[in-house]
Amino acid sequence: MSEEERDNLNDEEDVVEALNRFKQSLLSGKNLYFDVADFEEIINQLLDEGDIETAELAVAQGIKIHPNAVSLQVKNAQIMLSKGYVRETLEYLENAEKVEKTNPDIYLLKGTAFTLEGDEKKAIDAFKLAIFYAKDELDDILYHIGTAFIHSGDLVMAIKYLEKAYRVNSENDLVLYELGFFYDQVENPEKSVLFYNKYLDINPFNHTVWYNLGIVYNKMQDYGKALQAYDFALALNDKFYQALFNKANTMANLSEYRGAIKYYHEFLEANPNNDEAYCYIGECYLNLNNFKKALQNYQKALKINRENDNAWYGAGLIMWQEKQISESIVFLKKAIKIDESISDYWFSLAKIYIESGDKTNAVGAFKKALDIEPENSEMWLTYSESIYNSGEKTDAIKILRRGNKLNPKDAQIKYRLTAYLLEDGRHKEAYSHFEKALKIDFFLHNEVFDFWPNAIDDENIKGLVKKYKPKH
Repeated sequence: MSEEERDNLNDEEDVVEALNRFKQSLLSGKNLYFDVADFEEIINQLLDEGDIETAELAVAQGIKIHPNAVSLQVKNAQIMLSKGYVRETLEYLENAEKVEKTNPDIYLLKGTAFTLEGDEKKAIDAFKLAIFYAKDELDDILYHIGTAFIHSGDLVMAIKYLEKAYRVNSENDLVLYELGFFYDQVENPEKSVLFYNKYLDINPFNHTVWYNLGIVYNKMQDYGKALQAYDFALALNDKFYQALFNKANTMANLSEYRGAIKYYHEFLEANPNNDEAYCYIGECYLNLNNFKKALQNYQKALKINRENDNAWYGAGLIMWQEKQISESIVFLKKAIKIDESISDYWFSLAKIYIESGDKTNAVGAFKKALDIEPENSEMWLTYSESIYNSGEKTDAIKILRRGNKLNPKDAQIKYRLTAYLLEDGRHKEAYSHFEKALKIDFFLHNEVFDFWPNAIDDENIKGLVKKYKPKH
């Protein structure tokens, strides 16, 4: 053990001893003396533990013994702010500022209070003073400014200050962790990976960071690196079962369904009542076309949790595959009753209704699905095709026109609309949609010929294909 590590250990033991003495004094009713530094450490430890009430007692006792200690007054303001007394905190800090106007913690708390009030200008002015007086604590002050904006929900400003803290001290692990986490939250996975790896360069033994890194890689569809990250997390903490669960998910994303099933079962050994794990196993078996085992696992999930909509949905899909249409409709309706906001549930129900010849209910389900996810071109195409196949070509065209209006950059909808319009004799409109589709994605244009083979002999269609055919 190095001398620095020995000193840190001694300091931690001193804090624990002081805290225990303080708690004993509360039980005995005797007020013991502690110096200002001891009170600060006692309060910090209590706040870390989430014991605000005891921290409040420690602050009150500390101020009573050391009435001129601004640091304890700042701690008092911190506790007031944590309890939501924003106006009172600001008034209290005004008095503390008169005593010690160069204390950066005063302005840090003022700025935090202003962010909670939504007054960004006043917050930034206060934070500027905190930065000005920060001296050798600059990276720590910038870090806390960042966390203040996190708590107010302004992640853009939070990242801005965390980046500043990183530039001051590139080895502040708290800053690196927050940057990794919040770049992921704002959907910048490349930056998230960058800062998580910088953290791991300093401390490669943090299993939580490896786990978070695995999540980001999974979102980036870099499944190989995601698996490596989860393996490191598990090597560091073999009881970290959520990493095992995520590893199974990643295996499923790689279509390694049997391997995924193995890891889900390992996860279930420690978490036997996890209905979601049984659902995912069911999905794996569904992808392996083993409908019997898939259904068994969906049933296990429902035995644990009758409100698991995903299990009802999966079971409904199996009933559909096995041509048990009535049962599949019942199961999908149960899933929708639990969560009617998932477009796939409505879309699948619509397709089942079409198969059963119930056009009226199918149309209603298609409309529900598209209200939820109007940008889904597959739904527009399937909906229009179902209506088209029932002989209602005019209605099919109307459906695609609406889908095209809502998705003007979607080439597939335009190509299908072209085919329907050509068949209906509306050539001018058809050519217009075809040309726009060619500009978006030339290589999908054969879809027109799949749905209206006569288009291959249309001179205008041939001319447009020639015009937009890539040169290389």
